[in-house]
Amino acid sequence: MRRALEDLVSGLVPNGALLPPAALGKVTSVLALHRQLWEPFVLDAGSCPGGDRWNVKLYENVFFDVWLLAWQPNHATDWHDHGGSAGSFAVASGTLREQFRRLGTRRLSRRELEAGAYASFGPAHVHDVRHHGDGPAFSIHAYSPPLVAMTYYDLGPFGLMARETVGVDSPEGERTVSPTRPGPKVSRRLGRPAPWSVGDLLDEARDTLDRVSPEAAFAEIAAGAALVDIRPPEQRALEGEVPGAFVIGRNVLEWRLDPRSDASIPELARYDQRIIVMCSEGYASSLAAVTLRRIGLSLATDLDGGFQAWKAAGLPTREPA
Repeated sequence: MRRALEDLVSGLVPNGALLPPAALGKVTSVLALHRQLWEPFVLDAGSCPGGDRWNVKLYENVFFDVWLLAWQPNHATDWHDHGGSAGSFAVASGTLREQFRRLGTRRLSRRELEAGAYASFGPAHVHDVRHHGDGPAFSIHAYSPPLVAMTYYDLGPFGLMARETVGVDSPEGERTVSPTRPGPKVSRRLGRPAPWSVGDLLDEARDTLDRVSPEAAFAEIAAGAALVDIRPPEQRALEGEVPGAFVIGRNVLEWRLDPRSDASIPELARYDQRIIVMCSEGYASSLAAVTLRRIGLSLATDLDGGFQAWKAAGLPTREPA
C-alpha cells in the first residue's frame, strides 16, 4: 500500500523541484479521493484513540512532504503560518473550518471545507483550522519545502500579531488543542526541567539534521551544494580555509540566507539550495543549521567534525589570504 501511495504522489508532480501552491493542491486533492490509500493508516491507528489528534507522514522527499491528519470535535490548530513553506490541505472525510488572513491585509475570512474540497496557499498564509460538525474528520496536507517551523499568532484588537516561532517535526504544532489536551502540546524535549543546557540544545538540533561527513560533503559540493564557513576571521587565520567556501559570519548568517531578507545573497538564499554549514569542530554549525531550517531552508545541514575533520580527511585546504 505504501508503494502504491508513493507511486501516485510521485506521478502527480515534477521531480526535483519545489512545488507551488497549485501543484500542492493537486497532490492533496487527488490523494484525498483515493481512500484506499490513506484509510489503512486510520485503521492502524484505531481512529482517534482517547480523543487526541494524530498524524502520519505519507510521503517525503527533500522538496515536499505529505501528511494525513485526524480530527475530532473541538480539535483546533490556533493561528499559525508554515515557516516559509507553501502548502495545501484537502478534506478527505468530514468537515473542517478554516479562518485565514487575507493576503496583504488585516481582514480575516472564513470558509468551511467538506469532503473533496481543498485549499492551497503561499508561504505568507496565516490561518486557524478546526474541526466542524459531528464525528471524526481526516485531511491530507502537503508542504513545500517540507514543514520545519511554525510561527504562532495572537488575535487582538489590531489583528494578528506574531508571538513565537517554534521548530516542528509534524503539522501538529505546540498550540494544538484537543478535548483531552486543552492546552499547548508538549514536545518530547519541552517536558525537560528548565533551564536547558547547551548540550540539550545541541542534542535537539542534531536530532533533526542529516549531518554529513567531510567526504560526503566534498561530493555534494561538487554536485552543487554550498559550503558556508561561519568561523570568525581570527579562527580562519589560525586554522586555514576551504577553497570555494562561502564565508558568512555567524552574526549575519540568517540575514544573508533568508530568501525574504533585504540583505540576502541571491545565489545562496534559495529554498532549493543545499547548504552545509561549517565551523571549527562541528558544534556551532549544528545550532546554526537548525536555525536555517526554521526559516525555511529545509535542505540545510552541517559538517560533522567541522574544518578540523575536513583537514584531517586530507581534503583541499589553503592558508587564508
